[in-house]
Formats: sequence, C-alpha cells, structure tokens
Amino acid sequence: MSYTPSSRPDPFNTAARQPRSTRDGGEPLGTFTALAVLVAINVIVFLIELASAPFSDMMNGGLVEHGGLWGYEVDQGQWWRIITSGFLHANGAHLFGNLIALLILGGVLSVAAGQLRMLLVYAAGLLGSSFSVLVFDPNTLTVGASGAIFGLAGGALLVGWRQRRWLLLVFAALWIAYALSSTLFVPGISQAGHFGGLVAGAFAGALLVDDGARLRSERAAAGMVAVLLVILFAGALVV
Repeated sequence: MSYTPSSRPDPFNTAARQPRSTRDGGEPLGTFTALAVLVAINVIVFLIELASAPFSDMMNGGLVEHGGLWGYEVDQGQWWRIITSGFLHANGAHLFGNLIALLILGGVLSVAAGQLRMLLVYAAGLLGSSFSVLVFDPNTLTVGASGAIFGLAGGALLVGWRQRRWLLLVFAALWIAYALSSTLFVPGISQAGHFGGLVAGAFAGALLVDDGARLRSERAAAGMVAVLLVILFAGALVV
C-alpha cells in the first residue's frame, strides 16, 4: 500500500507543532520587539539630553533637571525620577556600555522566558534599583540603565535555575560576578543601585517563571506594573 505526501501518517504531529511565523532557528517573529523599544527609548532620551543642554551643563545640574534620581527632589514629590533616572545617561560611553549589556542580557532573557517577562523583570530591576538608592544613598545623583540591567541578570539567573537551563544559569552568574567585581571599587558607580536592581530582578524572575516555564498570570503581572507606574506619575503630578 502506498501513500501520497498529503495522506502519509505523521506519528509525531510535526505539522501541528510548526510555528506559523518564525525566524530562522525557530524563534517567533517579534521576539526582540520589546528589547528594540527599550534600546530606542534610551537612545532617544540621550539625544534629547544633548539637544537641550551642552555636556558641561549636563554634568553641572543638567541631569537633575532632566529627571536624575536625587533624594531631595523625590522628597519634594518628584516621584517620576524613580523611573526617568533609569533612562538618562551621563555621556556617550555610559550609554554605549549599558546598551551592549542590555542587548546581551535582554536578548538572552527574551529568548529564554519571552519578551513580556523580560520587560517585567526590567521594570522590577529599575524600580528596585531606584528604591535601593533612595534608602542607602539618597544624597547622590544617580542616572543610568545599569540597575535595570542588573535586574535582567538576576532574572536570567533565576530563570536558568527554575527551568534547569544550566548554560543560562552559568552565563548569568559569570556576568554578575564580573560586573560586580569590575565596578566594586570604581568611584562614581552606584553600588546600591546595582544590588537593588539585582535583587529585585531575581525576585521577579522567581515569581514569573515556574518549573514549566509558564507565567501564571501575565495580564495580572503586567497590570500590576502598569498600575504602579500610573500611581507614581499621578503622585508626582498631584503633590
């Protein structure tokens, strides 16, 4: 008995398992859309910084005016600085270094856990970093995406552990060890921001990904972050 290609049995049901729209290698299209948006926001904000003030002005108070994190201003009701500070950078080298780390860690986590989870971990790292600075180093002006990026590293560490992806686990652990050791004694680096982002990102990674790599309630988690951001902005406008 012979079978035509259309009638041949498929015991593994491979046709049903083929994604409808994929990149080469099997990753769905749009996997890195959120990452591209984050990169674009950081670049656009930096261009706005350059266009609105010379570099010397940025270093002499311009970063405060643009939304840098400073405890005194937050005490005056400017809560939006908790968020805006994470998208400001002191100079081009600062931005470039953070973008490289963001592309690597954000890309890895987007593939391993999905871009929504990556965004939630990034948001957790940013908020955790800012709150840590306000608690432990409120009198120092702080800017940069590194706190959120440390959050991605912490999230990748926990995702690797929960999903038993040992290569991801080892990569995240080595990145964290290198990043902390190489900046620990460097002046002008916010250690409070780095550690706060790392802890918050790890906590988010542990909550968002279970052993089956499924998010229990993506809409609820995204909604919680959205509500928190709205509350922060609303509080800043009202006070």
